[in-house]
Amino acid sequence: MLKLVSKGRWFFLMACALLVFPIVAGAAQKEMPSSMVTIGGQGSDVESEVQLKLGDTAPEFTLPNLATDKMESLKDYHGKPIVLVFIQSACYSCLQEAKALKTLKDENPGLEVLAVGVDLLGKPMLVSWAAHNNINFPVLLDPIFSVPEKYGFYFTPASVIIDKDGKIAFIHSGFRPQDIKLFQEKVKELLAKH
Repeated sequence: MLKLVSKGRWFFLMACALLVFPIVAGAAQKEMPSSMVTIGGQGSDVESEVQLKLGDTAPEFTLPNLATDKMESLKDYHGKPIVLVFIQSACYSCLQEAKALKTLKDENPGLEVLAVGVDLLGKPMLVSWAAHNNINFPVLLDPIFSVPEKYGFYFTPASVIIDKDGKIAFIHSGFRPQDIKLFQEKVKELLAKH
């Protein structure tokens, strides 16, 4: 009888160890959480060898406007400073940045803000996201992720500020609420030159 109890305890301890070990092992393998989301989902092969620098001409593109389905180009917005932001609806940092940029646009009438949506869930999800969050700037749809590649981004949120002459004036990856101060400074500088 004593041997059965010992075996029973042994099986119980082994079962507990097997249940707990994967949790502990998994915890050790997890990376630090990131505020960025890979474009195209995990394991995506969307990567770019492009490395834009300050002063480079912003790569041109034409995409459909989410709200109107009308094709729009970056050049349609030239003549004013432009904040170009790459977003996904499932990216919380993208939402934080979009809301901050909405306020920045309201405070700076000479500024254009333009979002490129690279959403795996497609147009319906982005339309809902933009409407629900009262986004007051154009959102263009890039279902094949072609524009981020031109700009050298493979994650969201990612942003560039383009001056009135179409040159890259600022490049930013990720977003934390305090980052908006960097955007404000650069926008004020560019608007003062305008």
